[in-house]
Amino acid sequence: MPKIYQKLIFQSRDRNFLLRSSISIGIISILIGIALPQILLKQNQTVEQLKISCPWIKTDSISTLMSRLSPNKIKRIINYGNEKGFNETSVVMMAREGLYSTALILEIPQNSINPETQKLIENYVSIMSDPGKKDSKLLLNLMVSAESTNPKRFAAEFYADILFSIGKIQESLHFYEKENKNFPQSDHAKNGIMRTLLNLEKNSELEELFSKKEYRNAMKNQTYEDVASRLGKWISLTKKNILFLVKSLNLVWFSVTAFAAFIWFCIIISLGRADDLPAIRIPIYGLGFISGFISTSVVLGLVYWQENGLLFKLNGETINDSLYVVCGIGLREELIKLLFFVPFLFILKKRRCPMEALATAACTGLGFACAENLLYFGPGSEANVFPRFLTANFFHASLTGIVGLSLFYFFLWPKTRWERFVGTFILVVIAHGAYDAFVGLVPQLAKPLGIFSIIIFALIANYYLNSAKEVREGRTAAISPLGIFVIGSSILIGIAWILACYLNPVREVIASIGHSTLSLGAMAFIFINQFRNE
Repeated sequence: MPKIYQKLIFQSRDRNFLLRSSISIGIISILIGIALPQILLKQNQTVEQLKISCPWIKTDSISTLMSRLSPNKIKRIINYGNEKGFNETSVVMMAREGLYSTALILEIPQNSINPETQKLIENYVSIMSDPGKKDSKLLLNLMVSAESTNPKRFAAEFYADILFSIGKIQESLHFYEKENKNFPQSDHAKNGIMRTLLNLEKNSELEELFSKKEYRNAMKNQTYEDVASRLGKWISLTKKNILFLVKSLNLVWFSVTAFAAFIWFCIIISLGRADDLPAIRIPIYGLGFISGFISTSVVLGLVYWQENGLLFKLNGETINDSLYVVCGIGLREELIKLLFFVPFLFILKKRRCPMEALATAACTGLGFACAENLLYFGPGSEANVFPRFLTANFFHASLTGIVGLSLFYFFLWPKTRWERFVGTFILVVIAHGAYDAFVGLVPQLAKPLGIFSIIIFALIANYYLNSAKEVREGRTAAISPLGIFVIGSSILIGIAWILACYLNPVREVIASIGHSTLSLGAMAFIFINQFRNE
């Protein structure tokens, strides 16, 4: 046995080493998290990007502009540029998203488009921002431009947008179609046509245009979801959103998510004694993870069907939302995870090893959690960093592990174990739904009873670890699961802290980690209690 591996085995059980290491990782992470915003402030990327995107702005004016304008809006505007700078289409998109006033201050329109187009944009922005102007001379001028026999780009679709906003749907359709006819490159017009047909309930025309690639590609995500839901195109909707999510993946989020999954994977396979038969067990456990990861695509399709087809979704009412988190979220996720675990039972039944069944099922749940984390993360989701990295992974793994082991026993002894399996499945579904409710999805319950989410998490985690202890075969794991947990979770907390500090003010980060810290504390207590003598 290599000396470094022997040392690893020893240190994973050395309490002093684990304590010193976790404290050191924590201190270093805290210091980096606090210092990082200050470092980045001195090397402000936004300023550098602004200089490149808007070279006409004088250097001595940039600091003044940065103090006047929202950095977030500046970043969004910069993203509309390309190698050649800004064009008419990008300026129009800024106008539609409420960024035109910021663009004016940055002098972008004056340097990118002709005066005639700029006038059209200004009229459009003025009318859309002030409902009182929708019957004004500005609207009349825009209508004249839209009806002109010498069509001007954007005139008809601008006028159509205004008509749509005031409820004149049929009239807006005419002008969207006119813009699309004169300027076939207009994706906005095609999207507008689909929106108006949807509102007019012209399903046959929707079906015809939906079959055309140029219309499907032109639709915005919300329009695509609404149209696909109306037409029952659940598979197309799922594929579209998965593709969108893959394209929008952030390398940082992906890397941290993958690392978090790796830590928990190491803990689970350690409990599953992967080191005894690595050639057999590691492939099974790894395939379980992959299977769970893929299962999210099916769950995503079910979400669209439930919420848009059945109209079963969160609506702010306590009873409805409580039913939804259990019969919607809990049931669909636990059922699909379990179904993706079922194929492994044909191998596991022959091997008749409960420990392998538990670990494979847990890895399936972990794969699902990993994919779900990727779906959650993005702009505005930073507040979920701590709870999802530190608790959601193991929660999903534990739930699927518990019900997967019960299903394994049912496969072995169907006559005597079916009642226990059904009971376990119902318990897992209710626990999942209750946890989601108390963690925040049902605010009316979360505010007074939020502590119960920690209790549920602790009970499920302890149930899983007790099950793992009961079914483990052979000697104890070479590298202690407790050691992996202590070092791995310390590194994970450190990364999550640094990332959160990078994205948010330190005060906000500190205020947001309380619940996650309690959950992780409960988990740490359970791990120490289970493996302190190993």
